[in-house]
Amino acid sequence: MAVQLTYIGEIERNNAKGILLQATFTGVYGVNGVGDLLNLAPYELGANPGGILDPKALYNMILGQVPAIPPGILVENIGGSYCQVKPNAAPTMFNYGLQMFEPGGAEKATAAAYTAAELAGNITLEVFIPEQ
Repeated sequence: MAVQLTYIGEIERNNAKGILLQATFTGVYGVNGVGDLLNLAPYELGANPGGILDPKALYNMILGQVPAIPPGILVENIGGSYCQVKPNAAPTMFNYGLQMFEPGGAEKATAAAYTAAELAGNITLEVFIPEQ
């Protein structure tokens, strides 16, 4: 587990509701070409220890659903590196990849250590809830 997501609030855009999540990095980078997998299901001790911390009532609306569109990045503060969200085959709440690229544009290598700026920084993601 190299990315931990924490619920930080709600967002509404074009009559669609969503949640804002803060991603912080730990350990080492995931797999080049895939990234670190984003676990968009809520934290549960023993059942889903890598899930989102502090899920709120709004979050319960999207449990078990695939987000309407892939999560988007609103803010990056990771020392010149940047990220993109990559939907994997048959996206679910557990398999969107968060790819990280070095300031020069190359993706981090598989299992590469995060820099001090990446570990100290964070990014903000938005996830929109599918229409019911």
